[in-house]
Amino acid sequence: MDAALDMALLFRVVILAIIQGIAEFLPISSSGHLLVLGHLFEMPDNFTLMILLHLGTLFAVLVFFRKEILAIFTYRKRALGLIIVGSIPTAIIGLVLQKLFPQLETSRLMTGVGFLLTGIILITVMRRHSRTESEEYYEKIAYEEEGYDGPVTKSVEETTWLDAIFIGIVQGLAVLPGLSRSGSTISAGVLRRLNNQWAAEFSFFLSIPVIAGAAALEIYDKFQEVGKENIGSLFQLDSLFTVYLFGAFISFIVGYIALFSLMQLLKAGKLHYFAIWLFIVGTAMIAWTGYDHWDQIVEFVNQWR
Repeated sequence: MDAALDMALLFRVVILAIIQGIAEFLPISSSGHLLVLGHLFEMPDNFTLMILLHLGTLFAVLVFFRKEILAIFTYRKRALGLIIVGSIPTAIIGLVLQKLFPQLETSRLMTGVGFLLTGIILITVMRRHSRTESEEYYEKIAYEEEGYDGPVTKSVEETTWLDAIFIGIVQGLAVLPGLSRSGSTISAGVLRRLNNQWAAEFSFFLSIPVIAGAAALEIYDKFQEVGKENIGSLFQLDSLFTVYLFGAFISFIVGYIALFSLMQLLKAGKLHYFAIWLFIVGTAMIAWTGYDHWDQIVEFVNQWR
């Protein structure tokens, strides 16, 4: 492979890694943005690369929440049960949707609609129901002065199994392109009155089995496709592998920064600001789809005149 082609591939891998790292955690949908890039540029559609990029963002979650994850297995064990309960509807709904509607994964129209839905969720839920840390504190004080002894917002101990199931269902639906997993699950948590910090933590705890499970399922499907005798061919252990590893490192670093930024925006009650971008890109995707099928649209309208 010549140097020019190497640099072109490296550039595309870095772009993919950056988008994966940003959009996996910020509420703008990684699947939707990667689909947009796939249509705009000739991005590499490589099994090894995709697995490594997803593993990069998975490690970002593990490192960023390392103390909280350790606590789950020591003194915060209730959270582990909630994660298991929430993951069950996610797995069922996600697998059913992927099997019944595989074409949705590459649909620009569905992606545009998903962007708009995510924006609406952020506006209607995060803007109206989310609280900053100071607002939660003063609201709690006000309730205590009135003699109210129940939780204003829920921590892990007050979170119910029904809360976990509801958030898990929402995460399962987020397999649809353009519908942000982090945006929809954090919003679902806030809607169920989880406090901002715990809503975000629970959202990303739920993402761990999802990302790991999706990678494992993709590996299994590829094994079934190529057969046992060609398993080695799935992983390109050549000069390109170094480039892909670099992409995984980039997705890890960018993902970690994105996680930090998201937590700060959530504490400040500003997560709904991303709705502006989602409305813009969602409208653009739908318009793009309509432009490519304009002749069909005109023909359809003429039939109903």
